[in-house]
Amino acid sequence: MASKSPTMFCGTCSRRNRSNEAVKYCSDCEDGLCSECFDFHGSIKTFDTHHVIDINVIEGKPLVVNKSCKVHPDMVLEYFCSDHDTMCCRSCMASDHRSCEKLMPIEVFAKGVKDSAMFEEMAKDITTLNSAVKELEDKKKKSIVSLKDNKLTVKQDVKNFKARLLKRIEVIEAALMSEIDQVHTDLSNRSKRQPGKDM
Repeated sequence: MASKSPTMFCGTCSRRNRSNEAVKYCSDCEDGLCSECFDFHGSIKTFDTHHVIDINVIEGKPLVVNKSCKVHPDMVLEYFCSDHDTMCCRSCMASDHRSCEKLMPIEVFAKGVKDSAMFEEMAKDITTLNSAVKELEDKKKKSIVSLKDNKLTVKQDVKNFKARLLKRIEVIEAALMSEIDQVHTDLSNRSKRQPGKDM
């Protein structure tokens, strides 16, 4: 069974010295949200374009979305160019996308994306991948347990083989000692019957 992710607490509540477990995660705020703060977050127009996901999707690791432009690190990614299928900042827009026809703010481009068939398909794919990863983790853990069990079995087999070997050696030793005693007795008796003869 896959291990449970560590609990993430609501960032807003934590800043108010409260400890409420997060049920959602906002990648724009980079904060966990309890159910109460999630409702509040969704009611503010400024946060309307923020990307909020269920907390169990992130598996204990906060989802950090890089909002800085790779070409201009001091600039924020604000636009999406459909012609080049890429996000860009204002500087990129002015230099590389001036002639692009399908250039629009990210929040405009992303509107309704959560209701699209593609989004639903991706969500299903992610769920399937998560299940596959958990299944692999379970198999890995079972393999480790099985490996430990096999190690103990092999060690016990070696001990049993050693015990059988020692017992067989003891039986052979006893037979040899008995034979030596018998040979000694026979030679002694022969020697007594034939005095004066060298052995």
